[in-house]
Amino acid sequence: MKVYSIILSVFSICILFFGFKKGEVSENQKITNTPGNEQITEEIKIKEGIHVQNLTLFMITGEEKISGDIYKTLSEAMNTREVTVKETGNVNQLLLDNNSDDYIFIHSGDIVKGGKQDRTISYDVIIPPKAKNVELQSFCVEQGRWRQRGNETLSSFASNTKMLSSRELKLAARHEKNQSKVWGKVAEQKDRLNDNLSRKNGKTVNVANNASNTSLQLALESDELDSAKKEYYNKFKDLIKTNNVIGYAYAINGEIYGVEIYNNQHLFKNLWDKILESVIVEAISEEKDVDHKSSCSIADVQTFKNAVKDENEEVVKSINKTTNFRTVQNSNGNIVFTTEDVDKKRWIHKSYMKNEKTNATQSKEDLPYRRIQQRNR
Repeated sequence: MKVYSIILSVFSICILFFGFKKGEVSENQKITNTPGNEQITEEIKIKEGIHVQNLTLFMITGEEKISGDIYKTLSEAMNTREVTVKETGNVNQLLLDNNSDDYIFIHSGDIVKGGKQDRTISYDVIIPPKAKNVELQSFCVEQGRWRQRGNETLSSFASNTKMLSSRELKLAARHEKNQSKVWGKVAEQKDRLNDNLSRKNGKTVNVANNASNTSLQLALESDELDSAKKEYYNKFKDLIKTNNVIGYAYAINGEIYGVEIYNNQHLFKNLWDKILESVIVEAISEEKDVDHKSSCSIADVQTFKNAVKDENEEVVKSINKTTNFRTVQNSNGNIVFTTEDVDKKRWIHKSYMKNEKTNATQSKEDLPYRRIQQRNR
C-alpha cells in the first residue's frame, strides 16, 4: 500500500510539472470525429516553404488513415472511358455512369469539357463501382454557349484535365453556390491573366479562345499561359515525391490562400499535376508588379489551419450514399470543408479556406441539412 502511494504521488507530480490535461493534444494534432463517431488523431508536419516568384508551397506530411490504391480519379476514369459524364440539359446537374469496378473520386472544382457548356463539379464525390445515373451538382464555367462546339459530343463530356483556379471561384461554386458569381469570377480571372501575361510578354495577350471566348477550360489551355507556368512547374512538380506527403498549403503574394490535406497518399499523388496547375494559374493571375519575397512561415500555415476551433455552425450534406460533405465556418469567415467516405467511416479530404464575406446567407438548398451548434471536432 505504501509503495502504491509513492507511485501515485510521483504520477501526480509529473502531471503538475508537465502540465498534461485531459484531452490535450500537441500543436500538430487535432482530435476529429469520423462519420461513425470514432475519434482519430490527425498528426501532421508542415515542411519549410518552397518559393517561386509570388507563390510559396508548403508540403504536409503525416500518416494516411485510408491506405492503398482505393480511388481512381475522374481524369483517369474518363481517359479510359470507364466513366461517362452525361449532359442533362440542366446547367446545374449532370449524370455520371461508372462502368468500372473501382471507386471514382471526383475533386471539387473538377472541370468537365464538352456537352452544351463546360461545367465544374461543386463537391468532392465518391462514386461506387457500377453506379449508374449518379447526379452531380455542377456550375457552368462557360457563359452563353448552349450548343455543340466543334467536333465535341453534345450529349456527354470528353475529358477532365483542369480544375477551378482561384479561391473565389471555389467558394462561389462550393460554398455560395451562385452561378452568376461563378461566371463573374471566371471573367475576372481571365482579365487578370490577360493583364499579367501581357505585362510579362511585353505584348497584348488574350487567353480567350475563338472557339468559345467565355470558356475557362479553353483559357486554361492557352499557349501563353502554358509558357508562364513552366518556371513554377519545374520547381514544384517533384515535391509530391516527399516521403509520407498527404497535402500542401500555399501562399500567394505573402498571404496564405489555403491548406489541403488528403487521407490517402495514392489519391493525392494522382491528383497532384491538376492541383499544382490550378495553384500556379492562380498565382499568375494574382501576380503584382513588385519584388516577390515570401513573408509566410510554417507558423502562419499552422495558424491558418487552426483558425476554426470554436465553431459557430456545422452543416452536413449527404452527397450520395458514399459521400458526406461537412462545412464548418466561424464568425471570422474561416472555413473547413471535410469530405467523408461513409463506407470507410473516415474523412478523405480536408480543405481549409477563408471566406472574406462572412455575412453571406446560406442558399435555400442547404435548409434541409442538419445544422449543429458548437460541436467539438
